[in-house]
Amino acid sequence: MTIGRHTFKAPQRVAALFEFTGFLKGMFPCGLKQAVLFLLLFVSGCAAASPLEASSGGKIRVLIVKSALSITINNEDGSRNFQASRTSAGHVSVNGEERELPLRFFPDTGHIYLNGKPYGGMVAIYDDKTGLMAVNEISLETYIAGIINHEISTRWPEQVVKSQVVVARTYAVYQRRKHEKEFYDVEGSVMGQVYKGVAAMDDIAVRAVKDTGGEILVYDGEPALTVYHSNAGGVTESSVDVWKSGQPYLKSVESPFDAISPQFAWEITLKAGALKEIFNSSGLNISEPEEIYPENVSPSGRVKTLFIRDRDGRLIEISGENMRKTIGYSALKSTMFNVSRFGDEFVFKGKGSGHGVGLSQWGARGMAEKGYSYKEILRHYYPGTRLVRAY
Repeated sequence: MTIGRHTFKAPQRVAALFEFTGFLKGMFPCGLKQAVLFLLLFVSGCAAASPLEASSGGKIRVLIVKSALSITINNEDGSRNFQASRTSAGHVSVNGEERELPLRFFPDTGHIYLNGKPYGGMVAIYDDKTGLMAVNEISLETYIAGIINHEISTRWPEQVVKSQVVVARTYAVYQRRKHEKEFYDVEGSVMGQVYKGVAAMDDIAVRAVKDTGGEILVYDGEPALTVYHSNAGGVTESSVDVWKSGQPYLKSVESPFDAISPQFAWEITLKAGALKEIFNSSGLNISEPEEIYPENVSPSGRVKTLFIRDRDGRLIEISGENMRKTIGYSALKSTMFNVSRFGDEFVFKGKGSGHGVGLSQWGARGMAEKGYSYKEILRHYYPGTRLVRAY
């Protein structure tokens, strides 16, 4: 049973109340004492609510923790807290007492601290079959302001910050419509958009969100899938060459200012023996590689598929993206690379960082530094889309 939200007033202060959903069965009969015990009353002094909370963009549900054995939720000074540990499917121990999932926590004011990080809005705890899953339901505009300094930096030019805001907002709206029947809309990791609560939200991010209030990119009247990446290496990739299905506005375009990034070009060297161990740990089951060479390269110069020939003569085909996953995304930064062998070593030389589709963040920064507006940046990287005010 879901109990409606209550407010308890302490002398000269309004305290923040956390509510457990799925608890307080039967509206308290024979359990008032126990009910009060598990309604956490926070003292005042929490951080002020976000100035964007009242925006008309609605809410978004962000996956912030998954497959966790335990989760800690507490108030700002840590004086009161809940420790939730999964005990069995659909059940959790909260401060030593068994409870049924899901649980929902609503602060009347201030922020919820989950595993030491502050979050606005509501936090819900679910069972994700392998552990506990935490979802933060927060106003869309506050969420956007919270991710900016995790995706780029508000110290970058104003116009690139605005372009990132519009792209992030559009991506969120697209995912919200796509996942409305699921527990969450978007992940708060690199699998979605990096979001770690409101700690990184600053005045510049808030201003950029307000200045572009409600603006999203649309194509044929629908929110666009505005994927983006760090650096295109000089030219973006067509989505069809990465994911086999694509959008007409996610096509390859020149990105001439990517070279301003200090990590525009990169190189890694791996010994044949080390590569054998890496490949075998990923399930390829080969001996030491003798040769690695591209089989298929996209028009933008990215490796779509390549061959690995080992010393036993076996020839294995692998996609460029799977090669990145196998070696490591932080090492093999993109699929725009070539491979050479020198003795017992393989040298990978490449450019750019990320999948290469959509907006290049460093390319957008370069455009902003050259005087382009955020609207011009968006038109360049998402050709054919329209910028509209959705709310």
